[in-house]
Amino acid sequence: MDTSPITLPNWKLLKNEIGKQFNEFCILRGKEFIELGEDVWVGYFCLLDGSGGLKIGNQVSISSGVHIYTHDSSNYRIHNTEKDPESGSHIDRAPVVIGNNVQIGANSIVLKGVSIGNNVIIGALSLVNSDIPDNCIAVGNPCKVIKML
Repeated sequence: MDTSPITLPNWKLLKNEIGKQFNEFCILRGKEFIELGEDVWVGYFCLLDGSGGLKIGNQVSISSGVHIYTHDSSNYRIHNTEKDPESGSHIDRAPVVIGNNVQIGANSIVLKGVSIGNNVIIGALSLVNSDIPDNCIAVGNPCKVIKML
C-alpha cells in the first residue's frame, strides 16, 4: 500500500454519498479521498470519512455499524473557536490507514490519525484511538492488543 502523505481536500467541496457503492445504508464522506484496495467489504450502517484521507488495504472486512473518522471538531467546541465553514479550519483532520487482511468488528469506531497494521482483527464495539501493530487481535474501549498472531 502507498504510504505517501495525503493532501487534505478542500472542506467546502466535500460531499456525502449515501447508498451507492457498498449498500443502501452506507455513508461515504469525501469519497474521492478514500483509497480502497481490492476485495473490500463494507456492511450496513457504516460511515467512512475521507475528509482527512482514508486508505484501506486489500482483503478488508468492515462489519456493520463501523464508523471510521478522519476529522473531529472537539477542539472547536472546547476552545470555543470561530467556525469557518468555507475552509473547515476549525476542524482537525488526520488520515487513517488500514492495512491488508483486516477485520473490523461490528459497531467499532476508528478515530482520526490511526493506523491499523496488516493481519489484524479488531473486536466488535472497539474504540480504536491509537495505532494497532501488524499481526494481532485488539479489542476494547480503548482498543488494546490482547493477542499477537
